[in-house]
Amino acid sequence: MKIGLCLEMALLQMPFEARVEKAAELGFKYVEMWWVDGSFKGTPEQLAKLAEQAGVKITDTVINAPDGSMGGNLTDPCQNMDAFYKRARMTLDYTREAQIPATIVLPGNRVPGLDEKTMEETFVERLKSLVEMAEKAGVTVMIEPLNDLYDHPDHWLTSSDKGAAICRRIGSPRLRMLFDTYHMRVMEGDMVKHIERNIDVIAHFHAAGVPGRHEVFIGETNYPFVLKKIEGMGYQGAFGLEYSPSLDDETSLKQSLAYLQG
Repeated sequence: MKIGLCLEMALLQMPFEARVEKAAELGFKYVEMWWVDGSFKGTPEQLAKLAEQAGVKITDTVINAPDGSMGGNLTDPCQNMDAFYKRARMTLDYTREAQIPATIVLPGNRVPGLDEKTMEETFVERLKSLVEMAEKAGVTVMIEPLNDLYDHPDHWLTSSDKGAAICRRIGSPRLRMLFDTYHMRVMEGDMVKHIERNIDVIAHFHAAGVPGRHEVFIGETNYPFVLKKIEGMGYQGAFGLEYSPSLDDETSLKQSLAYLQG
């Protein structure tokens, strides 16, 4: 399995450039980031060169904030989306030019007083427009269900089955789902079966220990078993660690990588 590392929750005592280099030094061949105008301040060409020199591949970026505070809330029909589409275009262009294959979009929060069907249809229609942009850019957009119990209160998309159904409904090869095993363990359980029935639209995985969102070798999830099952389904992508270390960062990441690689 290709094990990746999100550089936005670990090694935070270092500048972004040093995080890329340290991840490579620790044995990670794949890394990911969040917003393209966030931790890294350079051009997409500079980012591509940084990754190439370190010997890693950046798997994905992120367009907006989970709660809609940056980029907008895609479930709210009363919200003007001009700022979102401007940000989406900027992110897609930067992601493509940095030679990164995918970016993540979050639907935002539930809208008080609005029914479920209206929120879903609003998100789907706006997602269709985003997917058209992604198809032209040659970048894959991934929707990511999150948990609303601990980390993202009021988040609208909390089900992997619903996320997969939306992907199939739109039916574009440029729209896929990111399955976060931490969030979905919290929300759904029965994780392997959820992955199995939705593997056709899953393009990436995230992982952290449950409970606490710390190391994958601490908690109730048997990650080596999960990885073996995913590999058996023919998954070829990366499995990204996105967690907050409870140990010294370097020790934590080394042990996590060793645990997953057997």
